[in-house]
Amino acid sequence: MNERTDQPMKIAIYVSSWPPGRVASGIVTYTSQLVSSLRAFGHEVYILTPDAGEKDPYTIDLGDVQVPFLSRIWHKIQSKLTARPYDALRHSAKIALAIRKLVAEKGIEVFEIEESFGMGAEVAMMNIVPVSVRLHGPFVLTGGFKDATSAQSINDGRSTYEGLAIKAAHYVTANCNDTLDTIRKHYDLGIESSTIIPTPIVSSPETETWQVDRCDKNKMFFVGRFDSIKGGDLVLRTFARLAEANPDLTLTFIGPDQGIQTENGTVYFEEFFEQNFPPKLRDRVDYRGQMTHSELMSLRTSHYLTLIAAQYDTMGYMLLEPMSLGCPLVTTAVGGIPEVIEDERNGLLIPSQDLEAMVAACQRLLDDPDLATRLGRQAWADCSELYSPDAVATKTVEGYKAAIRAFKG
Repeated sequence: MNERTDQPMKIAIYVSSWPPGRVASGIVTYTSQLVSSLRAFGHEVYILTPDAGEKDPYTIDLGDVQVPFLSRIWHKIQSKLTARPYDALRHSAKIALAIRKLVAEKGIEVFEIEESFGMGAEVAMMNIVPVSVRLHGPFVLTGGFKDATSAQSINDGRSTYEGLAIKAAHYVTANCNDTLDTIRKHYDLGIESSTIIPTPIVSSPETETWQVDRCDKNKMFFVGRFDSIKGGDLVLRTFARLAEANPDLTLTFIGPDQGIQTENGTVYFEEFFEQNFPPKLRDRVDYRGQMTHSELMSLRTSHYLTLIAAQYDTMGYMLLEPMSLGCPLVTTAVGGIPEVIEDERNGLLIPSQDLEAMVAACQRLLDDPDLATRLGRQAWADCSELYSPDAVATKTVEGYKAAIRAFKG
């Protein structure tokens, strides 16, 4: 076993899909990076998932877990009384039943689960195993950017139940201080048993990183949904301004089209483009829609600079993936991003939704290849040193042990 750990642990982790590579999900990516190192360290890791693409002794397919009939009836009543979706109640019950079985049969010592929909609350309240809730993107941080008017009671309920799960947890981790501090304030919780554990990522070998003489200096790159929270509209407006002064400049835009919410409804990518920009500009925007992870990663280093325009982000792969390849970055200073990016050291930071600042920062990089190179190299070095899966797994095990201590009281 790797010398960085002590005694091997028996760990269960919930994830929405397994194995990785089947769906585009930052949480699945996080889990795959973490589990690989945990297992390399000698720990016994079980995966609970509702979407099991493969069967093996360490993957628990929640689709195979049967909820008793009377429990299902009670869940339907609960759903009507609380506006909590029936499927969410049934899913939480399946997780609880699976964990109870793993504790009895495998002796698992700790269970990690995301905060989403408050799924971990039922297990935590059973008090049979320490529960560590991982804050990936609580609804109170991102829900305000979505059109929730058609199902406001359900969305309000989601926030409430996520709060209950966080409060019930024996331990809480987040990938940045901004997330943990915001959750403390919103729910008025101390969350003393908690820590910051960064998002893990494998950095590319130095020989495979971005190089100014191997990229197209007229290509900009953006990965993210076309919606308000990821800032797809700001990216297009920025490119339109830059295109005026840089006649050969092009933009590659990768991500699903979820549309921008307006007073008149949802405006999708093509309609938004037609309403705001001249037709000739469309030929200079390569909109790819959704792509596989391997496909989009293969494109990154061929582009001169990468844009991040989010109105909120924690410390996700939208930020870490270009860093892991040494790609020069211009990014909004929101959420946990300023905890990773230091302006003019490993990237350029701009205020959220500031079109003028984003245009100026991008033009600065376009005009200064030496600056782009320096920023990219430092981003790669930081990523390699601070966010390797082995380093994150070591901190995670420390967190699990703290969860066990908190559980024992």
